[in-house]
Amino acid sequence: MENQTKNLTRRKLLKSSLKVTGGIAVAVSGGLVYRAVEEDMFSPFDGPAYQPWKSWKTDPLSFPLVTVQMAILAANPHNTQPWLFKVHQDSIEIFADRRRHLGSFDPFRREMQIGLGCAIENMTLAAKAHGYDSQVEVIQGALAEHPITEGIDKIATVSFTQGIAENTSLYQAIAHRHTDRNPYDVTKSIPDDMIQAFATECQAHACRLDIFEHGKARQSIDLLMNKATQAIVQDEEMVMDSTRWLRTTDKAIQTHRDGPTLDGAGLSPMIRVLAKIFPDPTPLEGHRIWATATKESHLATAAAIGLISIRHRYSKAENLTVGRLWQRLHLMATVAGLSMHPMNQPVEWVDRQKQLGQANSAEQHLSLLAGGAAWQTTFAFRMGYPTVPAVPSPRKPVKESLI
Repeated sequence: MENQTKNLTRRKLLKSSLKVTGGIAVAVSGGLVYRAVEEDMFSPFDGPAYQPWKSWKTDPLSFPLVTVQMAILAANPHNTQPWLFKVHQDSIEIFADRRRHLGSFDPFRREMQIGLGCAIENMTLAAKAHGYDSQVEVIQGALAEHPITEGIDKIATVSFTQGIAENTSLYQAIAHRHTDRNPYDVTKSIPDDMIQAFATECQAHACRLDIFEHGKARQSIDLLMNKATQAIVQDEEMVMDSTRWLRTTDKAIQTHRDGPTLDGAGLSPMIRVLAKIFPDPTPLEGHRIWATATKESHLATAAAIGLISIRHRYSKAENLTVGRLWQRLHLMATVAGLSMHPMNQPVEWVDRQKQLGQANSAEQHLSLLAGGAAWQTTFAFRMGYPTVPAVPSPRKPVKESLI
């Protein structure tokens, strides 16, 4: 009884502190969450769910399995990890796991395709570090308007030939690249040579890059980002499809080893502790807080917003290329001490309006910002200098990613 009284008193005290701080805002790409969890979750990044970030170095696999060991650390939408690999002696086939989809958040599996491209880029960097050149053969065609939700879908084959080992800075950055949802340093802008390096990389991948730092163009992209976020929050199906991936207890993290978590949500230390003590909000409440964080934290502190555009938004091959490009850009930023954070709400809104057969106002806004009708935006992000270190997300082990 005495322990119960102490716990009750502590809860009242923390609840009072919560009111002072203005609420627990947990900002994740695609959703928000509050949480009261078990005490063992107060030690973040522990347990098997986080071992893949270390095991590539402490327990490296033989070639070509080592390329999969690095592939599973790639960026991917909402940490769904939608990949499967079939390993041969001198090649690896990459498949999309159709079950690991975002539903109405990604109705054409465009973001899934981008995430698979990120994994492929890590594979080629790992192969080069181990003395092998890579040739990537991708499956052509258009993304399906009514994708199948079960089984697997072959995406590409990566073949390896003996080459010269090159342990690049991008390869070394793979285990240090993390999405940073924290506020960024508002006193620092992006160096011109970094923006030029990004632009050169995009040109090499036959993609268009638009960077918005200030002025009317920046105001326009911020306005579109906020409108898209509000539209998502008002869409009950999108809210529920986002919520099902959130992992807010240590048990859920260690069981699923995927999805966004509280520790990676960009919270201050005190708010993160409070978030782990109190229960989750409703999905709608959580997403409303995410919308507020988008406006008041993510956009307000971003040094720049970027848009990556391609010729055909629903091309399998072009989105795979964008994934490879985004992985390289994020690794380049990591090497340079910059933070990156995908903010794909405007393109997710385009997809959703297309799926529902609505007048595509989001498409019209993006077209004005990114090259007109000749280009179609497929990826949006923010960047800036970090205020605190970005943290890892849970990952499934290699063995669960193999066919």
